[in-house]
Amino acid sequence: MFDGLGLFLGALGDALIGPNLFVPGEPFFIAAGFQLYSGAWMALVFVMLGGFVGDQLSYFIGLKWGRTAQKKLIQFRPKTKRLIARCRYLIAKKGTFIIVAARLLGPIAWVVPVIAGSHRVKWRSFTLFSSVGLLLGGGQFIAWGMLLAHGVEQFPLLGAVKVFLGEHQSLLIGLVAVTIFVVVGNKFKWRKLTLKTSAFLVAWLCYANYAHFFWKADDFQNQQTSAQMNSVDLQQVTYKAFPGLSPIYDAQAINVVYVGESPRELMNQLGWIENQTFSRNDIEWSSYLTLLKDKTPPVSDLYWRNQPQDMAFQLPGNLMKRSHIRWWNAGLDRNSNQTKWLGAISYDDGLKVTPYSGIVTVLHKIDPNVDEERDRLAQQIKSAYPNTELVNLPLANAQVMNDQHDYYTDGKILVIGSTTYSDDSQTLDVAVNDI
Repeated sequence: MFDGLGLFLGALGDALIGPNLFVPGEPFFIAAGFQLYSGAWMALVFVMLGGFVGDQLSYFIGLKWGRTAQKKLIQFRPKTKRLIARCRYLIAKKGTFIIVAARLLGPIAWVVPVIAGSHRVKWRSFTLFSSVGLLLGGGQFIAWGMLLAHGVEQFPLLGAVKVFLGEHQSLLIGLVAVTIFVVVGNKFKWRKLTLKTSAFLVAWLCYANYAHFFWKADDFQNQQTSAQMNSVDLQQVTYKAFPGLSPIYDAQAINVVYVGESPRELMNQLGWIENQTFSRNDIEWSSYLTLLKDKTPPVSDLYWRNQPQDMAFQLPGNLMKRSHIRWWNAGLDRNSNQTKWLGAISYDDGLKVTPYSGIVTVLHKIDPNVDEERDRLAQQIKSAYPNTELVNLPLANAQVMNDQHDYYTDGKILVIGSTTYSDDSQTLDVAVNDI
């Protein structure tokens, strides 16, 4: 369908009066752009030639049989009467602009060449202006085809926009729904519209929260991850985690490295309680209420390199205040063949309303002094296991609390089990996941 002849016929059908009622040209121009990216420049020739020939044929049909063709078209599809009348008016008033911009004008684009012919627009003028329009209108879809072939991920800004729209889909739909609600309410003069709108907005936010935490968040359970091992200097690792995938959220600190198969055994021996997380566990509403009753509420997800934590733990506390830590499996050290884990330890100190992973929700408020929790963990390990190697390495940058960070720190990372570490040897094979 998208070989040379197919591209020609598709673009021709999109431009020729009659078939263009049923044939959309966009897929053919996008396909041509996709092939052009691979070096098949003849795809560009075929699709442009098809569009040019279609415009020319439609022009001559309008020149010879314009009035009759318009009447028959209106009889066949009465809804076209208004479009044709509008096109006649625009051709008469702004002929040059309309011919050039025809392929960008949506509903009237397909009838412009016929109307131009029936209005006796000079052939040379029509050919020049319609060719410019073909380059503009078809060129935009060819460019999109090349972009798709190249990969949106090669353009950071477009990739960020794509991630933002996907992550905030529920919120954006809610804003549109509330806007429609307000417009309809104003039109029909609903009483107490402000109160009703507020109730509608709150109801939508509740739905968005429920859908996120209990339907969508656990998608990571079934997602296959393909890890490619890369050698990364520990001093170049980003010691930050984020409450969402979009690059708009304030960072939280990663301030612990664990050297060994898993930190789970150490956490259990120190009296930490393993939490469930929304991404790694299938949490239903009833089990959520049980966890709240047990004062071990699920830990919300933070993302390091676009993946949520692999496990999380807390010290005994209450629903408002608790120490907790999240752990990410970062990969294998190529020299020692030991697994390295990155940890983010902090203290929950009350609740706050905050943007999070595409929604607005209520989460724990983090004490910004993350160094205090890091040092408390080090002291706990020293007291229980004096022989465990601990060292604070200046691997991260010192940070002050600002618009980009919800914490402040001296930049030191607590490394647990650091037999293979020194200031001169800090290399880690980090698993880069394509989640």
